[in-house]
Amino acid sequence: FIYTSGASFGALHSMNLFLKRPDIINGCISMSGVYDLSEYTKGFWDEQVYHNSPYHYVPNLNDQWYLDKIKSSQHIHIATGAGSHEDPEANRRFSQVLWDKGIWHDLDIWGPDINHDWPTWRAMLPYILETKF
Repeated sequence: FIYTSGASFGALHSMNLFLKRPDIINGCISMSGVYDLSEYTKGFWDEQVYHNSPYHYVPNLNDQWYLDKIKSSQHIHIATGAGSHEDPEANRRFSQVLWDKGIWHDLDIWGPDINHDWPTWRAMLPYILETKF
């Protein structure tokens, strides 16, 4: 099995890669991510941004082959803190996009003492691996 994992901007990349290649990637662990690229592009928008912004392209993903492959994953894990520099609302919004497409996933929002930093991810990744796999 192949799973992607990433933290911060890497969370976006790990999720994006899984969603684009569910035929070779079996799932992902995305920590402290924002899945809406418009958060990063400061008003710039084109087709490339759209196609790499899961928050935007997933609602329009209607290819049943892709959806079936994505939905077959038992390991789509989204985790974030609620502390400094985290954006739990962005994760909730993206989670709703996935649910609206019928894509099962695990959304885990940690407490307000959990900040956007390496100690958080060093705790999250082992926890997810030990309790979800």
